[in-house]
Amino acid sequence: MDKRPLQRVHNGAFLVNETAKNDPACQLVMEQYLKQLEREEWRRNEIRAGRMSLAPEMTTWNISDRD
Repeated sequence: MDKRPLQRVHNGAFLVNETAKNDPACQLVMEQYLKQLEREEWRRNEIRAGRMSLAPEMTTWNISDRD
């Protein structure tokens, strides 16, 4: 097992080893995950403030194969 300490990145949101720290794909995934968390937090706050509903506007579709 590798005994090297893990390093904190993205303001301490992730603990990574040296390989992940230097891997552009890992960095991109971590950045995208943090952006997704921010979007989810914004949506939750909008719903709690009453500026957004939980479900989109509902419409009624009258589907019948009898005309």
